[in-house]
Amino acid sequence: MKKNIIFVIAINLILLSINCTGASIHSTYVPNANTNPTREYATPSVLLKGGFIYHKTYVPGPIGLNTEGNLEGRSCSQSVLHLFSSGNSTIEAAKRAGNITKVAYLDYEQVGIFMGIIYHRFCTIVKGS
Repeated sequence: MKKNIIFVIAINLILLSINCTGASIHSTYVPNANTNPTREYATPSVLLKGGFIYHKTYVPGPIGLNTEGNLEGRSCSQSVLHLFSSGNSTIEAAKRAGNITKVAYLDYEQVGIFMGIIYHRFCTIVKGS
């Protein structure tokens, strides 16, 4: 039983150091390694925002064209205990879900329970025509 507990703790520590949509120890010391679309959520500064138990936020995305945003597509991925994950939160998946050909703008939504360790959901929201 003791070996199982140590194994789970070790796996969680490894996942915390390479996670691309949550806290990343590596990107704290190597800024160019930050692949998180919501860059401020990959550093320890997110702890100053509050939401230790439950956190939900919307972050504006970096792209957009001169088109109307009358259609919306959403694609999400989620993880539980940093061990099980599912979903596809890519921009292309969100475009398919909303039947969008021209992107007006995109947003990101993150939901985390207990700092995202218990449950973490990351959604890409695309609006366009």
